[in-house]
Amino acid sequence: MRVRAYYDRRPGVPVFEAREGEAWIVVSLDRPPSAQGGVHEQRGCVALVVSDPTAMPSLLPARCHVTVAFPAEVLQGIGLEDVGALALDVGSALFWPFLSFAWVCATGESRQTGLTLYYTERLLQEMVAGIVVASLRGGHARSADQGYAAALSIIAARVGDPDLTPAAVAAELNTSLRSLQRRFASRATTMDRSIRKARVAYAVSLLEDPLYRSLTIERIAHACGLANGSSLARAFAAEGLAAPAVVRATASRPR
Repeated sequence: MRVRAYYDRRPGVPVFEAREGEAWIVVSLDRPPSAQGGVHEQRGCVALVVSDPTAMPSLLPARCHVTVAFPAEVLQGIGLEDVGALALDVGSALFWPFLSFAWVCATGESRQTGLTLYYTERLLQEMVAGIVVASLRGGHARSADQGYAAALSIIAARVGDPDLTPAAVAAELNTSLRSLQRRFASRATTMDRSIRKARVAYAVSLLEDPLYRSLTIERIAHACGLANGSSLARAFAAEGLAAPAVVRATASRPR
């Protein structure tokens, strides 16, 4: 992930470097964020999540901007890969803690390495998914497609939670489990399968990233919400993948 903070940018001037395979959160505000994030700050803040740089509108006149670039797979995992540009709910409970944390990451002088960087990036990604979920839930009544996307967004946001179950997702969306299961069935899948697929995809991303080579298979299983390495291996097999250790070894071979 790449986090940047800018002061006094002119409207229409890009404040991010677009890279293939990335999505962005762009925030324009009239003052640097505070930890409190009061209502008076919300009035001077506009936030967007963008999956297509061509959909980026001109920046509003503002004293400062914050941009967070992250893997587009984060949005694809919650069914919003074609979002273009979506306004975020700056009044949600998670938005201001996220913005304050992102601001500190962008303006801090110390460089993070190793496990500290791993946990920082993981927390930022979970916050990104969380504020998108909050924005989806904060709207009006959802269509079937929106309900399905909102369920995927919760799965992506809680992929590391061992208590993530279909019933927990339904409770988050304040809908019946049976109704939600029908939406997944109409797409030839199930909620359990979608949860497993999200956990496996997250595990693969960690196994293939050299930055996390020091993490054991057991630790990666825990990070993905699974009990142990054996559970992770069974999930990989169910998705037609080789064992986690083999996936890691294959990724580390010179190409």
